Amino acid sequence: MVSVHEKQLLEQLLDVTKQISLLAFDQEESLDQLTILQASQDELRKQLDQLGFNGQNADVSAKAIIAECLQLEQSTQKRLQLEQNMIKAEINKLQAGSLMKHRYQQAYSQVEGYFIDNKK
Repeated sequence: MVSVHEKQLLEQLLDVTKQISLLAFDQEESLDQLTILQASQDELRKQLDQLGFNGQNADVSAKAIIAECLQLEQSTQKRLQLEQNMIKAEINKLQAGSLMKHRYQQAYSQVEGYFIDNKK
């Protein structure tokens, strides 16, 4: 059986998880918000642990909340993975462009004047 306080904590956890799932991960301010919301999630989980909450003994409504949280977390994880893959592809593209630039760039040769080698 789930106490009223545990139920409230679960509902707060679901609310925070929903907020995380709505973030746009390609915006810097969203990343700051993600850090704050994840800290809030962690705190709510600690409070549930301190109360001795056990999902195995939860009632149907509590299990439904837990299942929804898990589904939202999996969806968010997939979105984060896609964003990470896009960023990696962009970095690889930039590195390849830089490599090509250096490969075909003309080396500067000094036609006139003197060259003094200070390292002998």
